[in-house]
Amino acid sequence: MRTGWGQIMSDTLTNSGPSGTGTTPVEENSEHNKTSQSDIPVTEQQDVSTQPHQPVAEDVTTKEGAEGSPSIADNASTAEEEDSQRLKVVEDGAKSDGEDQSSIAVEDGAKSEEEDRSSTTAEISPEEEAENGAKVDGEVPEIATPVDASPPEAGNTAGTFSNGSARAVVALAGRFARLRSDKRMLRIAIPLLVLFLAGMIVPTAMAIGYGMGAYSTYTTLRAEANDGLQHLLNVKTVFTGLNAHPTGFLDTGKLHRAQKEFTAAHKDFQQVEYTLDHAAVIATVIQYLPQYRAQVSSAHALSRIGIDVTDIGQELVQAAMTLAPTFRGPLLNATNEPLVTPAMLALVRTTIDQILPTLNDIQTQSHLFSLDALPASINAHQRAQLVQLMQLIPQAQADLVQVRDLLDAAGWMLGVNEPRTFLVQTMDRGELRPTGGFTGQYGELSIKGGRMAPFSLRDISLVEYVDNSPTLGQLALPQYRSWWPFANWGLRDSNLSADFPTSAQIAIKKYKSEVGHNVDGVILFTPFLVQHVLQVIGPIHIGGYNDTITAQNVEERLHYYQQDNAGLAKQAVYQPGDTTTSSRKRFTSLLAHLLLDRVRHAPPDEILAIARQALHDLKTKDLQIYVTNPQAESVLEKFGDAAQVDRSTTHDGLYVVQANISASKASQFVRTIMHDTVTLNTDGGATHIMQLRLVYNQVGPVYGYDTYHDYVRVYVPPTSKFLWGDGFDTGTPLCGATYVDCPQNGVYPKNELQCPPGQYQPGASAPSISDEDGARWHPLDTVGPPTNFQSDEPGRAMFGGWVVVPKNCTMTVTLSWYVPPTGHTTPYALLVQRQAGTLPELDLTILPTPGNCSVLKTAGQYFDGILAEDTSFALKPMPAGAHVKSSCYPQPAV
Repeated sequence: MRTGWGQIMSDTLTNSGPSGTGTTPVEENSEHNKTSQSDIPVTEQQDVSTQPHQPVAEDVTTKEGAEGSPSIADNASTAEEEDSQRLKVVEDGAKSDGEDQSSIAVEDGAKSEEEDRSSTTAEISPEEEAENGAKVDGEVPEIATPVDASPPEAGNTAGTFSNGSARAVVALAGRFARLRSDKRMLRIAIPLLVLFLAGMIVPTAMAIGYGMGAYSTYTTLRAEANDGLQHLLNVKTVFTGLNAHPTGFLDTGKLHRAQKEFTAAHKDFQQVEYTLDHAAVIATVIQYLPQYRAQVSSAHALSRIGIDVTDIGQELVQAAMTLAPTFRGPLLNATNEPLVTPAMLALVRTTIDQILPTLNDIQTQSHLFSLDALPASINAHQRAQLVQLMQLIPQAQADLVQVRDLLDAAGWMLGVNEPRTFLVQTMDRGELRPTGGFTGQYGELSIKGGRMAPFSLRDISLVEYVDNSPTLGQLALPQYRSWWPFANWGLRDSNLSADFPTSAQIAIKKYKSEVGHNVDGVILFTPFLVQHVLQVIGPIHIGGYNDTITAQNVEERLHYYQQDNAGLAKQAVYQPGDTTTSSRKRFTSLLAHLLLDRVRHAPPDEILAIARQALHDLKTKDLQIYVTNPQAESVLEKFGDAAQVDRSTTHDGLYVVQANISASKASQFVRTIMHDTVTLNTDGGATHIMQLRLVYNQVGPVYGYDTYHDYVRVYVPPTSKFLWGDGFDTGTPLCGATYVDCPQNGVYPKNELQCPPGQYQPGASAPSISDEDGARWHPLDTVGPPTNFQSDEPGRAMFGGWVVVPKNCTMTVTLSWYVPPTGHTTPYALLVQRQAGTLPELDLTILPTPGNCSVLKTAGQYFDGILAEDTSFALKPMPAGAHVKSSCYPQPAV
């Protein structure tokens, strides 16, 4: 059944509805749009809605190139068929496109609408225009708003349509055109919309994906790094307390636990490094986010450091597990099994060679990261530990190189390949000698494979104080003969040089000539070393004597049994028949035997503690070692442990050496005080004015003669020039003995000697080459400059002479000399050496010449304290902006 134009319009609007505002352009390819607006006459308006079933003919032009015009009936029929077809197409399109597509406004559609609007004369009323704009997704009324339009003109055909029919045709044509335009618009808009959404969603999705991947990678790296760090901290926990018990490092149970932790940590750090090298997100971050490159670089360096640390740990643990079974129980006790073997030394050397390159890599990696670039997850404590680790690397490298260089020397000294024998001498600092004390007792220490044979001390008097003594007629060496006063020179007096290698070489020759044994070296020690050993192993109880020897009383008890009549009597009672030593030194020999036996059976922790203390005593010269192996001796020299006289010419030097030749144990009551004022000129030359005070307060019994005869030698650089001096004994009698009585006070004009009133008499002295009768009293001599300028040490100038101090008196010796500039550009430095067995009090002032502070750029230096070891005093540059006058002169508290 054919429907009318009004119904067609109503159905069309109901199914699709207008999608734009205003008029909708007619499709450009529509044949109905080719008639210009001027060809259509305007007629009186007619309401289309009043004739819903009135068939209206539409004037539609034919295709381009066709001649003539169709009749009204033909036009109506054709239009009606076309309308039906178009309605069907519109309905199908509406169904397929959906409501959402019909509601989207696209700019291209608007442009097409403007173009099509110019090709039709139909104008839509404002009411219909508003209606069309509103009906995008909503429902369309069944009856369209009336449209004002002019009836079409048929061109060459006569007659016109009624006004209502014309308006309906024009409106319907416009709506069909708009429907076609909407559909085309949707076909264009949908792909564009898809592309637009894809452009927004895909990057967002990719960003979210990268973000999730980056976060996942970060959390993985953080977890693995923290896990590796925790494993390393677990190793630290395993070996907690090593300072108190160092041998815990050789506990096999702890070693196995540490090995597991190192292995786990190594795996974690390797995974961190692999992730950093292969994770795609890391490469993307490095490429597109340069601000994070430092963090990535630091993380990579730290992972490498973690791997290196675990490698070192695994190497050390493996070596320790190999050595652990040997280092159990007493280490030094002689057994059939050696403590140290060539294979052990080779293992240590191999381990060090494998560790050193890894330490070098750690140091390299440490320069590739910054603490500021570390993630916030690394807390302050962990950062501090990392900094501490980095600071320890150079020292660890140096220590390992030193240990490696020491292996051959240590193997030689420990008798790894063949047994070694060392001459051991005790030094009694109560009778001060150049190396630290009188060497009255000796013994042979045998070491094989690192283990010590039983050891005992003997009294040298049993060798040298006998009728057929090998020392009879022996004189001191030529360099000491001018001042050494005694005949029958032997081993007991062989340590006349403060340069220990020199004295040791002399001792080896004397021991060979007197005892007939060859030795591989010499070991000397003072009572300070014995005190330090007792601090480690604890007190020693002496059975029979009912006496306990501690670190605090050992020196006093030794002097008691050697010098006090009550102590001498006890030795005769408790050790009757002991012929291995003299009656005076039986207790000393017994104590030495018990002490060494305790050391030989000491547990490993105590042995290591003693070894650490021995290294310190090498620095203070309370333990001195010389070996005949040049390689081993060069190691001692390299580390400053050879107890040599300094012969360097790159700095100033001062070494005051005393020798008690009183045949007494009075040195224990003599204080040595040095006041040295050094004035620097503009060239850097140094003028010294030194006062040496010997304060002798005899507060206890002295074994031997009361008057203190001290031969003093002052060693200075070889270019030094003596200026003046005073206080040395000239050998010219002044008063006392067979001469005039000494005054009650003020013997010397400058008060060099100060004694209690009436006690300036020196008294008797020991028999000597020049005075075989020591029983007679000697006069007090005049004093003056040094009497000996002939140095007995190569590479050193020397000022020497006798200093005589009566009991309870104080003697002041003054020396002045000039040291020319060394020629080096470094600031002035002075090395003051300490004589073993002494605790000198040093008051040192170093000053520029007045007015030369700014020239030398230094404010000087001041020191007042105990000289416990060789000490260098190097000047520091004056701070920038410092006031010259206020900074130039330190205020010495003399």
